[in-house]
Amino acid sequence: MSLLYEYRVFLFSGFIQTLLMSLVVAAGTTMVAIVLVIAVRSRLRVIRIAGYTLVEVLRDIPLMVNVLMVYFMLPLVGLGFGPFWSACIAISVWGGANGAQILRAGLNSVGNGQREAAAAFNFGPAKTLLLIVLPQAMPVIIPPYVGLMTAVVQATSLGAVVGAQELLRSGQILIEQTTIMRGGSPAYLVYGSILVVYFILCSLISFAGGRLEAFYKRPYRGDANEDRIESRVHDIEATVQTSA
Repeated sequence: MSLLYEYRVFLFSGFIQTLLMSLVVAAGTTMVAIVLVIAVRSRLRVIRIAGYTLVEVLRDIPLMVNVLMVYFMLPLVGLGFGPFWSACIAISVWGGANGAQILRAGLNSVGNGQREAAAAFNFGPAKTLLLIVLPQAMPVIIPPYVGLMTAVVQATSLGAVVGAQELLRSGQILIEQTTIMRGGSPAYLVYGSILVVYFILCSLISFAGGRLEAFYKRPYRGDANEDRIESRVHDIEATVQTSA
């Protein structure tokens, strides 16, 4: 533990980078997911097919390959990014493709009767979505989406592969330098501490997601619809990839 205390400033800077990456990929994943779900639900057949194709392609590319492609291949076409942003873009695109599937399935879980009733009251598409469809879809969307958020936060550790100075990379540098200068590898201590940090981050996300889910499920508490919601959640989790 004295080693961790001695290099606390160095490790803390890596932790801050991990937090920043987590915030960026969480926001990026959500924005990409919204754009893609709009595409796959478009009334224009061309846009809908393009959206579905893009979602499937992005989901089927391994996340590690995605990170390496963004970092090494984009500079070939004049779109070079540093290690931090390369990792964030790659993870956000992968997460957004999976998030789009979660959003699409959640929105489809709300019956057309709800939309028809909203149209009868002269609700426009945006008002129907925000006030009628989305509140009913949230209990179905939140659990798998929280799982996706924990996955993209964990995936920020892949930034170490391209040299992003996040927590895992800081730990690797500390292990290498300590082994060379002092002899003996502190890998078990450093990696164990990093594991605890990621566990705490993901636990906080799961806790916040659980509270949000409970809020949206209050109208269905004790209702037969609660079982239907749980069944739908399990169906989505079984078909949507929420781990790297």
